[in-house]
Amino acid sequence: MFKKLLKINILILTIILSGFFFLETSQAVGLVAGFLLSMISVLVSSWIIERFWEAEFNQFNKIFFFSLFIRFLVVVGTLALLLGVTKIDEIYFTVSFIISYLCHSITEMIFFNKILQKQSSN
Repeated sequence: MFKKLLKINILILTIILSGFFFLETSQAVGLVAGFLLSMISVLVSSWIIERFWEAEFNQFNKIFFFSLFIRFLVVVGTLALLLGVTKIDEIYFTVSFIISYLCHSITEMIFFNKILQKQSSN
């Protein structure tokens, strides 16, 4: 799951990087920063799912929900830092982050569902 998500995200990131040719620098940086922040969060989540999937149910839940809380704090802190300290375009960054986070989360849930279906059929 992690490798597939990484390949998909690298392809999308390549397309998004072409925005540097069509947008102002602050807008393009905001677009890329929003996408990267959501991508890193979802890739960490998929890595944790892959890494600890075979663990005992209670242990998996503890690790997954603890990582969810930590990722939330890191994302909120990074959002605040980027919007407060840097001079990126806030609109491009925020919209890019929200849209890409939703798309990443949906993709992650699709992969997660495939893992569950695969496990239930065995």
